[in-house]
Amino acid sequence: MRRLYGFLACLAVILGAFLANTPAASATGIVSNGIPWTDDMNPVPHPPGIIEFCTMGVVGSDSLGNKIGISAAHCVDDAPDGAPVYRFTPTGPREHIGNIAYRSPGGGTGVDWVVIRLNADAVLTSNGPSARVDGIGSSNPVGPHCKDGAGTGIHCGAITSQTTTRFYSNAQSGGGDSGGPVLQNNTEIVGMVRGFDPVLFAFEYIKFAAVLDGINAQPNPVGKGFVVTNS
Repeated sequence: MRRLYGFLACLAVILGAFLANTPAASATGIVSNGIPWTDDMNPVPHPPGIIEFCTMGVVGSDSLGNKIGISAAHCVDDAPDGAPVYRFTPTGPREHIGNIAYRSPGGGTGVDWVVIRLNADAVLTSNGPSARVDGIGSSNPVGPHCKDGAGTGIHCGAITSQTTTRFYSNAQSGGGDSGGPVLQNNTEIVGMVRGFDPVLFAFEYIKFAAVLDGINAQPNPVGKGFVVTNS
């Protein structure tokens, strides 16, 4: 019984600390890495096996104080800059969380990143549904890593090859994972999910350093000086 009381006391302390650090409510609510998102306000009928959402790679702020989300551009190849994006739910209407600011030159065929200007009242957190992202890792990652995606969850593996903007790995990804974060040192983002390369027979990831280089090269100031949320 004494052990039970001790356990309950510890649990109360943990829950108290968690609740004390829970972000305040807002109209937009909490936005984090790892959440599913879409550019469709309402569910659209799709053939079986077609996934209609992507995964938020990382959230943070830019040098102007804008709240920013970054994911894969091929998720919005059919939507123009300025279009709204929504938190994905299986039924609609879905909650508006921000708007497309701009994307990599060439969109999904380019480096493949999109900058989302999140609503000003969005509450950002480092703690996603499955993983925490609170920093930026190596610009040229090597070795083991883990990826998180709203479609297939967390899978880990090792980098097998890389280019200036991509790396390839045996860490599995699948439908709905696009744009999701790739992590090293547990919580540092080094890449985002792109897809599968049938020639290399490896899963393809976008180097996050190439994403930041691309953002900083754009004339649009939104997203420049990006800092990952650490909260």
